[in-house]
Amino acid sequence: RAKVEGAHQLATYKKLGGYKGLEKTLKSGLTPAAVVDEMKKSGLRGRGGAGFSTGMKWSFMPDITKDPRTRYLAINADESEPGTCKDRVLMEKDPHGVIEGSLIAAYAIRASAVYIYVRGEYRLSHDRVAAAVKEARAANLVGKNILGSDFSCEVFMHKGAGAYICGEETGLMESLEGKRGHPRQKPPFPAQSGLWNSPTTVNNVETVFNAPFIIERGAAWHASIGTQNSKGNFLVGISGHVNKPGVYELPFGVTAHEILEEKAGGVWKGRKLKAWFPGGSSCALLLGRDVDVVLDHDSLRARGSSLGTAAMVMMDDHTSMARVMEV
Repeated sequence: RAKVEGAHQLATYKKLGGYKGLEKTLKSGLTPAAVVDEMKKSGLRGRGGAGFSTGMKWSFMPDITKDPRTRYLAINADESEPGTCKDRVLMEKDPHGVIEGSLIAAYAIRASAVYIYVRGEYRLSHDRVAAAVKEARAANLVGKNILGSDFSCEVFMHKGAGAYICGEETGLMESLEGKRGHPRQKPPFPAQSGLWNSPTTVNNVETVFNAPFIIERGAAWHASIGTQNSKGNFLVGISGHVNKPGVYELPFGVTAHEILEEKAGGVWKGRKLKAWFPGGSSCALLLGRDVDVVLDHDSLRARGSSLGTAAMVMMDDHTSMARVMEV
């Protein structure tokens, strides 16, 4: 959808099948528990770096019959990890997809409000999503009794202020509450005591973006793509010393070498690859010879690094690694 002109607008988004997942969720008799179960079966893992099971994370929210407190969903769009830019693409090109996925997630965890926390420097991302929220509210896709159902949910936008630490989920919640963005002690975990001491789930933008597709096409469809423990497609950003930097959607199981050569056009200036970050600068560096590795959670862990946010940063053989470490 992101490649279609005007896909960020509601009319075009709906022509492309948008909000069918939400409609199915609310009108086909799917219970919140059934949605959570579908996510578990799909094998969807968080795309924010930790790679935790999304369905499992949603299931940590307390039983509403025993704990009737208001509950919240926070969308982590504070994309501050150096080298990462995948969520920006989704917010700018396909903001309604982010909203639809957020609403399905909110329904599953019985949240009455979604807070989308956007990196402060992402002005266009913020404005695109905010405009999409306004369109969705006018079409009864956000707010009271969505699509004539019993489900009501508001969506609020929040701009960050440039603090890297607010990408950590508890630091993000502190900032949303108007405090200094500083991580909280855990336990208690967000599902027990998150925003305003209420049950809260924090998900990455790309994570919830997958939810409408899974609901519409089924968990088995999603689970059929990828590798044994990393299911579905993922967005990989590749930057640094390459000919065609960008963000590409690929199934788990491709190698870093395939992405480098077939998508990014190889290392620039005819040079060789010296080293690379597989998932942003917080991941351990790998040597150029490790570029044959499969991009999934298990394979990168076996090489001593991690998938992170799938933000590949490539460095040629003219690069001073000492200077890289200084930066």
